[in-house]
Amino acid sequence: MPLTSGNVTSPGRLLEEYFDREDARIDERLRDLRQVRDLLGRLTSPASERQTPGVEPISDELAPTVVQRLIHESSGVLRNLVMVVDAGPALDDATMRDNQQWIAAGNVQRTLYPAQALDTPQGLQWLRSWSTVGEEQRLLPEVASEYAVFGEVGAVALRRWGDVESGYVLIRDPLLISTLSAYFDLAWEHSHAVPYAASGPGDERLVELLGMGLKDEAIARFLGVGLRTVRRRIAGLMSIHGVDTRFQLGAALAASRPTASVGGRHTR
Repeated sequence: MPLTSGNVTSPGRLLEEYFDREDARIDERLRDLRQVRDLLGRLTSPASERQTPGVEPISDELAPTVVQRLIHESSGVLRNLVMVVDAGPALDDATMRDNQQWIAAGNVQRTLYPAQALDTPQGLQWLRSWSTVGEEQRLLPEVASEYAVFGEVGAVALRRWGDVESGYVLIRDPLLISTLSAYFDLAWEHSHAVPYAASGPGDERLVELLGMGLKDEAIARFLGVGLRTVRRRIAGLMSIHGVDTRFQLGAALAASRPTASVGGRHTR
């Protein structure tokens, strides 16, 4: 059977072309992220600290004071990349109070969290409490390191990329600040909305949580339902779509979403 009739392309062909374009775009963005991450790893290594002006190690005791000063100095977007929610200068009471007042005053703070932050009641409570004061939040399946960029005035980052035990550095170098901001913005573009902020039906939220790699127990806690309910809903969706694995379920649901035409382009 021909794919086209006259000059009209079949829906199946349009969908295939859409997926091809999306795959190419995602691959390109992932390459960008890997390249920027490698660069940041070299720039924040101990050897680089000794050679790069504008990068100053700070003690754990001094870190909260430095963060408070940067909050008061900064303007624009505060970009916050978080690996863990149970350690770091943000847990200091005075720092937390200043930060929340800064957000309440109308300033923008965007934070990327790892999906595993939803695995515990404490992590979920942390996200909800910051969402309440106006923090913009998104999730990544994994977070490679931890830092905060305070507009253009400075940044506080782990002393060694991805090592939460390595201590912190204060960064004033404009090029490195811009690089950290660019890495954050790329990651933000490919992150997930926090499900409690989503407006989709229950099953869509369930599948989104599955796609983040959360365990059934964490999904049940997040949705406020029993573990058996979560597993029953997943089994029901798999039966409806005639698939045997959760990966196949995600692919089937993605393929079943309607395609709309916007400005001559076909989007989901």
